[in-house]
Amino acid sequence: MADQDQFRHIKIEGYTQRDKYVSPKRGNSPPIKLQDRRVHGSKIREHINRIKEQFDALKDVDLPDGIVRDDAIYVEFISDYNFEPAFDSLNSDAAEPKFQLLNIKREFTGEDFRYRVNVMLTEGGISHFLAKVNEYISENTRYKGEETQTPKNNKLISNIESIQLATLEAFWTEPNENPFPEEDEVVWWEAWFRKKNGIEPASEYDKISSQLALVNAQISDQELIFPEHYVKLVRASPRQLSESLFLLDNLAELRKPKETADFFTNLNIAEAEDAINELETRIENNTDENSIAICILDSGVQNQHPLLSDFIPDNNLFSYKPEDWGTHDGWPRGGHGTGMAGLSLFGDLTHAMSATSNIQIFHRLESVKLINNRDPHDPELYGAVTLEAVNAPIVSAPFRPRIYCMAVTDKDQAYYGRPSSWSASLDKITFGIVDENLEKQLFFVSGGNVFIETPDEFPDKNIDESVHDPAQAFNAITVGAYTEMDFVDCEEFPDSELLSERGGMSPANSTSIIWENDWAVKPDLVMEGGNLANQRGDIVKPDSLQLLTTHKNYRFTPLQTFGDTSAATALASHFAVQLKNEYPDLWPETIRGLMIHSSEWTPTMLGGRNIQDVESFSAEEKRNLLRSYGYGVPSLKKALYSAKNTLTLIAEKEITPFRKDGSIKFNDIHYFELPWPIEVLQGVLSETDVKLNITLSYFIEPNPGSRKYSNKFSYISHGLRFNVIKPYEDAETFHKRINKNTREEGESGFYGESWIIGSRHRDKGSIHRDFWIGSGADLATRNQIAVYPVSGWYRMRKKLEMYDSTVRYSLVVTIEAPEIDVDIYTPVRTLIPIEL
Repeated sequence: MADQDQFRHIKIEGYTQRDKYVSPKRGNSPPIKLQDRRVHGSKIREHINRIKEQFDALKDVDLPDGIVRDDAIYVEFISDYNFEPAFDSLNSDAAEPKFQLLNIKREFTGEDFRYRVNVMLTEGGISHFLAKVNEYISENTRYKGEETQTPKNNKLISNIESIQLATLEAFWTEPNENPFPEEDEVVWWEAWFRKKNGIEPASEYDKISSQLALVNAQISDQELIFPEHYVKLVRASPRQLSESLFLLDNLAELRKPKETADFFTNLNIAEAEDAINELETRIENNTDENSIAICILDSGVQNQHPLLSDFIPDNNLFSYKPEDWGTHDGWPRGGHGTGMAGLSLFGDLTHAMSATSNIQIFHRLESVKLINNRDPHDPELYGAVTLEAVNAPIVSAPFRPRIYCMAVTDKDQAYYGRPSSWSASLDKITFGIVDENLEKQLFFVSGGNVFIETPDEFPDKNIDESVHDPAQAFNAITVGAYTEMDFVDCEEFPDSELLSERGGMSPANSTSIIWENDWAVKPDLVMEGGNLANQRGDIVKPDSLQLLTTHKNYRFTPLQTFGDTSAATALASHFAVQLKNEYPDLWPETIRGLMIHSSEWTPTMLGGRNIQDVESFSAEEKRNLLRSYGYGVPSLKKALYSAKNTLTLIAEKEITPFRKDGSIKFNDIHYFELPWPIEVLQGVLSETDVKLNITLSYFIEPNPGSRKYSNKFSYISHGLRFNVIKPYEDAETFHKRINKNTREEGESGFYGESWIIGSRHRDKGSIHRDFWIGSGADLATRNQIAVYPVSGWYRMRKKLEMYDSTVRYSLVVTIEAPEIDVDIYTPVRTLIPIEL
């Protein structure tokens, strides 16, 4: 509980008004290549006619009894270099589409790029595009009733360089690091199939199985289901699948499945039996069957360890393959899941064992054995495996609150921020699955480790190695690693120096620096992951630079050293469970928001500069800072409590982002007018710098596939943004600035406010945080905040009929004044009698 100088955060109810929202922003159309319409149009028409001939030839192919070929053919539309195709015009949202966009690949030749767009065409679809190109050649567009000189369908036709029959490789959406298999190489494929309106998946599975059986392909029982796709594993050669291609009209893309998932640790063992016995006498167990649990998805846990046994009984142990694997920790040496368990329960045992006071534990543990390195098996749909693992403890104890913790990642497939079936399953788990009665969840996943083999690899290798799959998930809290560990015994390790400076990046930390800008900022935050040392040009790993935790062979070696992003992820879950114990009724979105809201960059991360200096950082410096460390290291004190000089307000709201009014339009905007310590800000703090810190946290519903993840082909169901009234700006002007619906016709000239991070960098993913520093007098007038929607597939995928969905969000707002004799908390507390 809080001491006399700490106060519980204030949850506000009300203080909000709702209005209809119209975005003031107008999209920029991509450039259109200037063409000789008759020459170019004739060429494209010739390509389409060739496709028609190939389609007609397929009608004459004899098929086995009972097999019916669908009225469809796969075609690649290839753009001209450095020009973007009209993606919207290559897709139909009709219930029974004549053409449908399947996937998009962007390929580079030097600095030039072009797009390959894979489209399913029916006979009607071929006729549709033939008509479009004929109109392009001979007709002009009209503007306000007047004919222009612009060719009709110019945006669609001019940027297309060629159209050709798609080969199987057109469905391969992996990056260049994962080359397409050889023609006769029998491999597993992660096959994505389009859902069809009005057709039960079971009948589609039967149809696909029978069609693949004709070419002796194997199909797995596992499946993943998303709003527009279902995913299966198929084993065949490219030659086999190519033979089946003209039978399948719902294949959307092919990916490389996962043969294994990597754990990242290099374990050393420490002897500490006496210390464990002493620690046991100081542990106060405050748990029961209904206590919140941290559910560890890992290699199993040895729950007979004396430090763990009271907190993870046998009925809290689960396994993906209980009969074959059991539930024990099957990882070599010290055991990985058991190490995660110790850190999740106690934090770093070095601190617990160094203390003399009693340690109170209010949470329990659960373990799901997700992987067994001694049991190699066929590739798995790890998204489906993770969904099953998550459900196992829920079935056993459906009303127990829990937090999920997973340090199982795969570095072999670099998605560079693009969603995978695995990362999308994490987004699905956190968002909640209505059909499976799965509530929204708080999920921690490690960013995945970089292995530094020589001192000169650090930190360049960390910059070049992407955060691992599935840690690109939008909703999960991705945990990276930094370090405060800086002690090396010079007698044991002579001529050694630290690899990472205190407060800097842990040598294991992976980053999202090489990702494209559209993707979420990852990691979200960083926790202690240990350090390494450089000894005469070799990498050494002193125990003093690692964390301490429980060992699976507890009878002989009860403790082990542990580190990297695995340790950081366990520590993050331990942090979160303390927040959840203090505020059990807060939503997962809010707990996530408070952790990131309380995070700060260390002076080392900032290069010795102050937080105020970040505003003057270059765009590249800001981007690299966020994509290396997220928002920094969370502060438990700030996440848990307000203080006299630090006021935190929390709002948990529901919003309906879109509505159907003919087309799908934006719907709600929320305006907050917050209770504010105006007199103090305008009085004693009027000329003193104070900090305004705002975090907006929400979960998106995923819709994965290799379509364009913006505009119509969005991965996210919706997005939200926040905006704050500027100093001395009146409410009417504020509303007009952010909501076109409140403007008079023709009104313009509104400009945004200044932030330390800025919307260009903060508006990624599904959590957004920024700060402003200025005088108390200026802040006194800044108590109005707007939360409003941006687009997503709820709006742009009309046929899915999710446009009227209501979604949740959490808004966390903090005013922080210098530690002087000032009270900004009490004036607001007296206005709000409801206690969190």
